[in-house]
Amino acid sequence: GATYNDPMRTYTHAALSYYAARRISGKRLAAAVAAGATMPDLPALAGSAWLLVGRRRFSREAFYGEVCGRSGFAGPDAALHSAAVLAASLPFALIFGVRGAGLWGGWAGHVVADLLTHGADARPALWPVSRRRFTSPVSYRERERHGAAFTIAEYGVLLALVWDAVRRGRR
Repeated sequence: GATYNDPMRTYTHAALSYYAARRISGKRLAAAVAAGATMPDLPALAGSAWLLVGRRRFSREAFYGEVCGRSGFAGPDAALHSAAVLAASLPFALIFGVRGAGLWGGWAGHVVADLLTHGADARPALWPVSRRRFTSPVSYRERERHGAAFTIAEYGVLLALVWDAVRRGRR
């Protein structure tokens, strides 16, 4: 289907997670939550950097063929986007206290958001237990799955967060 050129928007995961956590609990935990929210996309970001360094050019075809299809990136990406791996990691996150719980919470938020907003590019939700993919009726990047409306809403929310931060900064 028709897609936008944007392979992922990790910054939205980070910004929304930071804002929500900051409103609830302050700066220190918010930074951990935002870091956790970016964590699932680190393999794809590393693969993108690897692709750019090796080719000095980036295309969607090269990204999907050479990064998403390469086990060094695809395996960690599947693990970090898996609700099964996330659930299994909770006891370890709690051992590290509030910051560990913050990282885990940001990670959980990312996994849930991706389950709700990925269509053709959905990851296996319960990897490695199952390779089944939940295909959402809404996709942030597919026109036929309301991608344009989603993008407008997403950037509207991000603009509102910036406006709120500026407004609060003036006080």
